[in-house]
Amino acid sequence: MSEQQNTIDPWEDVASSWERNRDRVFEAFRPASEWLVATVDPQPGETVLELAAGPGETGFMAAPRVGPTGRLISTDLSPSMVDAARRGAEAKGLGNVECRVMDAQQIDLADGSIDAVISRLGLMLVPDPARSFREVKRVLRPEGRFAYAVIGTPDRNQWMSLLMGALSQHGRQPGSGNPFALGGPFGLSSSDTNKELLTAAGFADVHTEELVGAMHFDSADDYWNLQTEIAGPVRQLVASMPPDEKKAVRTTLEGMLPPFESGGHYDLPSQLMGVSAVIPA
Repeated sequence: MSEQQNTIDPWEDVASSWERNRDRVFEAFRPASEWLVATVDPQPGETVLELAAGPGETGFMAAPRVGPTGRLISTDLSPSMVDAARRGAEAKGLGNVECRVMDAQQIDLADGSIDAVISRLGLMLVPDPARSFREVKRVLRPEGRFAYAVIGTPDRNQWMSLLMGALSQHGRQPGSGNPFALGGPFGLSSSDTNKELLTAAGFADVHTEELVGAMHFDSADDYWNLQTEIAGPVRQLVASMPPDEKKAVRTTLEGMLPPFESGGHYDLPSQLMGVSAVIPA
């Protein structure tokens, strides 16, 4: 990878792909989004904060529930993702949505100003989730609600782990560091880890729940194309590979897909972990 590529935020780089595929990705993980919104149960007049919102669909489900006197603050670290969320809110006619660039580790909001916080598939990629949880605790009001979804273990998430495994067989790994360490895609895949971090941050009534589903792909090409479009570190890694190596990885991946084939299509399992907690009164 070139020095210039190393300086590019991988998620800023894929924001346009997320926007193009917003409906497909949202539908694949709709059960998790529904669980998050149902768990924090937004009420009319409340303020809901979504962290690492991407193009914002999960938060958009909460916006009608808080009504015209309430507010959804949709945030992401990537300015292009925030722009995509703003366009999405406008297209849906949601007048109570504020879209802001914001770091989940340094939330630019006043203490005790938020009623509920949600995040889907973002907080496991925050470099220091403990810091983020402390920030969430700070901005929530007493009895405020917090719910987020993260990726479970690789053996239950072939929609993601097959491509990572194919790359690994060729000596390649997306991103940097240990994927099972905090800040890696599987860093929050353990119930115990989430409970320990949230309890240390001052949360109570910590609960975890499995959210099982699948991602549908029309073909091996469809799987390859989507994953290399929307997964920022994967996209940058694949773009840096010479054609012969890229072809070899694809061949390895295609050999891993047959167990998930049905009628010429592929349904790859996903197992997310839903986590909820509250601020003590």
